[in-house]
Amino acid sequence: MEIVDLDKVKGIKNLILTIGCFDGLHLGHQKIIRAVIAEAKKKKGTSAILTFNRHPRSVTKNIQVPFLMASKEKFKLLAQWGIDLCVLANFNQTFANLSAQVFCEEILKKRLRTKEVIVSSAFRFGKERIGDVNLLRKLGKTLNFSVKAIMPLKIKDRIVSSSIIRNLVKEAKFKEVKTFLGRDFSLPGKVIPGEKRGRVLGYPTANLKIDKTLTFPLGVYLVMVKVDEKLYNGLTNVGFRPTFNRFNKFPTAEVHLFNFTGDLYHQEITIIFKKKIRDEINFSGDKMALSKRIKKDEARAKKILTRKEL
Repeated sequence: MEIVDLDKVKGIKNLILTIGCFDGLHLGHQKIIRAVIAEAKKKKGTSAILTFNRHPRSVTKNIQVPFLMASKEKFKLLAQWGIDLCVLANFNQTFANLSAQVFCEEILKKRLRTKEVIVSSAFRFGKERIGDVNLLRKLGKTLNFSVKAIMPLKIKDRIVSSSIIRNLVKEAKFKEVKTFLGRDFSLPGKVIPGEKRGRVLGYPTANLKIDKTLTFPLGVYLVMVKVDEKLYNGLTNVGFRPTFNRFNKFPTAEVHLFNFTGDLYHQEITIIFKKKIRDEINFSGDKMALSKRIKKDEARAKKILTRKEL
């Protein structure tokens, strides 16, 4: 898959395009993406997605909306699924202020030379989200591109959406997350050097720096961790480490793997969240209590694995 900035796109023919943030690439997104790929194959065209470098509401509403996945992971999945081209737009105030008509004229027609647009029937676009599918079809007739609307996917009488999934992640309802996402919720990251306090406590940990633009659940979790394509069970604490860093500005993830020996420094690993064990607790007044609690957490996690509750 080719990844190109919007202002550098050149010479694309017969473009079959979908548009949106596509945060999480959940089952609803996948329904649209499959339609784009199928239509592109049918018409011997180029399947493409126009997506954004930041969440639109972070610009239009000045609300920091954390992503469910990093851009790198999004591009990786899109490539695996068979999208030919990913066009990345800089969603700034200028882009947000484009009227629906100007967006169609300047971006879809002039810049991308779009042949067909495939979007959700609930799709909105243009300044203040004035444009809908009916307007898109009307403008498409004038600008010579067709429009196909896909009905939003419903699961358990709920329309699948990134907003619902973010809330479920915060509530640590990972089974429900998987139902809407189509896969386990996970956080990839690179292992960075820590302060080795875990070893002193008898529980060595791998420390990951968390991208602060991502959605993450705070607390202690039973997880599976992918290391070199192998899976290990373990515990992860996601939080601000109040016991040792009472003024940490950004959260970190500390992973303790069961039955693992080896050096993880600088390796890329993926944390797959399975079940919440407890909230993060401040043990600054009694660090030995922390060691006892970790032992208790590990015992509970292993009991859950034995009972196959996941």
